[in-house]
Amino acid sequence: MNLRVNRRKFLQFAGGGAVGVAASGVTLQGLSTLNAALAAEEVQVPRGPEGWSLSVCSLCPAGCGLRVRMIGKRAVKIQGNPLHPVNRGGLCPRGLAGLQVLYHPDRLRAPQKNVGNRESPRWKEISWDEAIETVVQRLRELRNRNQAHTVALVSGHGGHLRQRLFERFLRSYGSPNSLRLPSGLDGAQAAAYLQQGVSEGVAYDLEGTHYLLSFGVNVLEGWGSPVSTMRAFGAWRDSAAGRVTKFVQVEPRLSVTAARADEWVALRPGTEAALALGIAYVLITEGLYDVRFVAERTFGFEDWHDAKGRAHTGFRSLVLSEYRLNDVAAITQIPVEIILRLGREFGRNRPALAIGGHQSSTLPGDLHASLAVHSLNALVGSLEVPGGALVRAELPGDAETGSRGRNHLPANLVHHDKALLPWADLTRLPDAILSGKPYALQALLVHGADPVFTLPNGERFAQALKRVPFVVSFSPFLDETSAQADLILPDHTDLEKWQESASPPTFPFPLQSISPPVLEPVHHTRDTVDVLLALARTLGGEVASALPHATGEEFLRQQVAEIFAAQAGYTFTTSLEETWNRLSERSGWWVPTYSSANQLWEQMKQGGGWWEPTYYYGEWNRVLRTPSGRFEFYSQRLAQWVAQHPEVAKESGLEPGDDRLCLPHQTRLPDTPKEFPLLLVPVEILPLVGGHGAHLPYLQQIAGQHVFAHWDSWLEMNPQTATKLGLEDGDWVWVESPLGRAKVRLRFYEGARPDVVHMPLGYGRTQGSAWGRRGNNPLRMIPSDGQASAGLPRGTQTYVRVYKS
Repeated sequence: MNLRVNRRKFLQFAGGGAVGVAASGVTLQGLSTLNAALAAEEVQVPRGPEGWSLSVCSLCPAGCGLRVRMIGKRAVKIQGNPLHPVNRGGLCPRGLAGLQVLYHPDRLRAPQKNVGNRESPRWKEISWDEAIETVVQRLRELRNRNQAHTVALVSGHGGHLRQRLFERFLRSYGSPNSLRLPSGLDGAQAAAYLQQGVSEGVAYDLEGTHYLLSFGVNVLEGWGSPVSTMRAFGAWRDSAAGRVTKFVQVEPRLSVTAARADEWVALRPGTEAALALGIAYVLITEGLYDVRFVAERTFGFEDWHDAKGRAHTGFRSLVLSEYRLNDVAAITQIPVEIILRLGREFGRNRPALAIGGHQSSTLPGDLHASLAVHSLNALVGSLEVPGGALVRAELPGDAETGSRGRNHLPANLVHHDKALLPWADLTRLPDAILSGKPYALQALLVHGADPVFTLPNGERFAQALKRVPFVVSFSPFLDETSAQADLILPDHTDLEKWQESASPPTFPFPLQSISPPVLEPVHHTRDTVDVLLALARTLGGEVASALPHATGEEFLRQQVAEIFAAQAGYTFTTSLEETWNRLSERSGWWVPTYSSANQLWEQMKQGGGWWEPTYYYGEWNRVLRTPSGRFEFYSQRLAQWVAQHPEVAKESGLEPGDDRLCLPHQTRLPDTPKEFPLLLVPVEILPLVGGHGAHLPYLQQIAGQHVFAHWDSWLEMNPQTATKLGLEDGDWVWVESPLGRAKVRLRFYEGARPDVVHMPLGYGRTQGSAWGRRGNNPLRMIPSDGQASAGLPRGTQTYVRVYKS
């Protein structure tokens, strides 16, 4: 049978069906799209054998497993890997857009050298040999001048083993400056560090909880692992299992998450801590907290005396004296009866789970709000229990991360031993560069990150880059940061290279995905791992000794050998076999399907990876590493740090030595300026989460479905507020803050509070693809002092005025 249809025959067929089209409701826009497609050059369908290959998505930190359909040498479809524990065959819109990344017409096709200057760059295509030699010469020169420590690397969140290689490269070269973008969980992780003493691995058993109380977390719009979280959401509605989890979303705006929740609580922005402490008041006064857990596993709940005999206020006394329900209702603008009901429901439906500390992927949440929310989990005993807050165990080999190479290195450019938190704050890098303290940065490498666009102080970051003599970007696209570079060495996209990813944010189990390249590179690009290995070989010395691998594949094989040496876990398999593996482990048996590192490597390639599917609850020495060895309502680490920084008390409006500085409390909110009467709260939407994705047409088209807005920024405003300002839906308006203004389209949205307006993050690029150069970036109107001068994380509030353009 011959099914070939040329354009002439298709038009004859289409003409014969014109009456059917007219009756079908097809719009004029749809017909114009069809006509445009018919007028375009005839599409060449790929030929060759059909096959399927596995890969890993890196378009967000989740690292979902992929199955890629190949016809000949061309990838034609992406879907989820059903064996992957994170997504189980599901995929979010970002993952589905992977083919548009691969075949994007605006990808950089070869190394680029800036033969102009930073103000007026002119790009010239060069060979890889010239590019690598240029980098080697600069790094060798710095090392010979004993300035190896003046090199820094900024990376995103793609690839756990890749990050190991980056850190090993830097340390063996002689630099301590490995920096990463904010994760979006920084607030929750800070609370876990100060109250539990754990610096990473914050996780939640979302599927197992019976009551979820979310304080501003965009649970269904990109937080943590989107597909894994959506799968948990489906489990909450599993009537066949005989239970229904209640989901309460607390935030000022009716987001997609709030609309899908069982209850939406529209509190006043910035008062999350007060509401959490009001719920704690209900738990304590009505005896709904876990008395035994609080007595045996916590510190600072009751009033106490330190070693010098000084009396300190406990969490109970603070809550009972300052967070009575009438006071909390006045602060949060939530009725007393709702706060009372939420407290009772949270205490009676265990395991209950509270999550918070999230403003966006790059905007910091308020630390004390994070502490207050996490305290609710301790009150009801939801630490280290099914359905509660957990701490993911380390992946085999993580303990050595960063330890190889030189043992004695200078201080990190933005982090020091006296810092409150154990990780470096990337937002402080511009100030360090511009001040030249503690030393001048001479070279910066950037991989998988665009801090100039995505950070709230991006403009200051751009100014700082002009002071760095040598900047190298590994971006496959021109973006705001790579436009400031001297060299761009474009990385492969996901399907063109060895891909790997570890456990995504909030996922409770150690996991490592591995997949070989799906197809040959489309352009003359290279995997950044192979580029760094080539640099190491050419530089020689300690760098070559630390990274003796010929290829990225060889490096990955060595990391898999470390997983095998741990003698734990299983390769990805079906749900039935996973159940059997868990039952075997509970009986004391470990029955792997591999008996050597080579077998493990082959099975990981075939199934997609390895994981440890059993969580060992109650390992208190691992999950409680505070000075007291308990969960600390009163953080002793925070107390020690505050004592060394008296300016923190002044910024908080409290006296030095006030115990509230070390306890969860509601921070002082700024007054609303008369000239700027509306609060601007930027929002993340799934297609553009993390500030990325605007260059992909598929994601642009689905970005603003709730207000029928696409391909450009918009401003959400309550219709009542708009009427008072004399504005109509669809008007072009100016949104102005003390830092600047932006012209956007106004969209009426009854899900916005009358005193708050919202703009989506991810728009407003000025570099790269024309599809991404649309709209305005709301971060440019937000003050960059979202961190206190001493380094205490806090939220940001920006007030604006809106008027017709």
